[in-house]
Amino acid sequence: MPQHQETANALKGLREAFAERTGTRARDWHLVFKARYGMREVFRTLREQRGDGAVVTTLFTGCTAVDSITSAGLRPTYAAIDPATLTVDAEALEVGANVRAVIDQHSYGMIDAQKSARCAEKAHAAGALYVEDSAHCLARMARDASGAPLADISIHSIGIEKQLGVGFGGAIWVNPALEDAGLHRALEDAFDALQPLPSRIAAAAHRYRLQNRVLAHLPRPISRPARAGLAAAGLLELPVAETEREGRLPYPGYLPSEDIAQKILTAFPTLDADEANRIRWTQGYLEALEGLGGIEIPGAARGAARDQALIRFPIILPSEAAADPLIADLRGNHLYCVDWYRVPFYPGALDLSAYGMSEDDQSYREFRARYGGIVGLPTDIDIERLPEAVEIVRRHVRRS
Repeated sequence: MPQHQETANALKGLREAFAERTGTRARDWHLVFKARYGMREVFRTLREQRGDGAVVTTLFTGCTAVDSITSAGLRPTYAAIDPATLTVDAEALEVGANVRAVIDQHSYGMIDAQKSARCAEKAHAAGALYVEDSAHCLARMARDASGAPLADISIHSIGIEKQLGVGFGGAIWVNPALEDAGLHRALEDAFDALQPLPSRIAAAAHRYRLQNRVLAHLPRPISRPARAGLAAAGLLELPVAETEREGRLPYPGYLPSEDIAQKILTAFPTLDADEANRIRWTQGYLEALEGLGGIEIPGAARGAARDQALIRFPIILPSEAAADPLIADLRGNHLYCVDWYRVPFYPGALDLSAYGMSEDDQSYREFRARYGGIVGLPTDIDIERLPEAVEIVRRHVRRS
């Protein structure tokens, strides 16, 4: 069978897998090398159809999500953060006439359907799109009371440190009920026009896991320059490139390679077991840590998302200084946790001005003070290690 036919078959099978899992149509799913490039296609097309304007997001997001806005020629604006959901505060949200879209990020996989519905309602009332960022909850979507998806656009990522362990790939769902038929047609045309992934990038993506494993075992003074040198030579595909921390995306939009698509498709049946394990971890953390002094658990984790598969379980310590030793202790015991979003535009912007922000901005300072101590506890390993993880958290809280 010709290579291009094998690729087409893998992409078709993957669209069908997303559709079957979400109760949607395969034709409404569009596959990309990385989700950030799919987001950019959405915003680029939106700008072409509706003109210049703003996209509402929050400071509690990654730099690449904002890069998808700025590189499309739109302007990011930063809404208030709901401390319960760690995303757009739906009640405080104000959507002006110049807003083209509102992004509702399901942080750590926490979906609060009622708050998402309110966010969508406000976006639609202003003529803006409601864009759902499901990067942390693969093939899960906010739904209305009838079970229908709320989003106009739903973004899903299979990137580094996401579910399935593939490391690359993204899927964009475009709601077939989008009222603006011209925009819907333009979005479909944009995704249909995506080109195959160049062989150089495909090869680098294929090597990533082996390279990362080797580099992780080298001393830091050796691994850091080695990683930078490989990336500069185009031999290592970094999760976040330096250019992406400066507000730019380095590539055009591409389809995933056959290798990436097939790996995702092969891993897709493991989602049920993965989600069941993550739910056990979430509920175990809640039982063990609820009411523990010295940490804060976001309200959605205790409520709307307590039965959901969280990609990490978020807790907030009083400061970065309090969180750092906990992260080091957990990682030292092979309980890999993350420091996602302790700084705006995670893992941190090299040029804040590219994001319309500065360290002197009050919202920036308030964010650092409020969320600098956030820690994402693991939910993806053997549940037998839960007591060990809990004891490490308790030990650090007692010390602080």
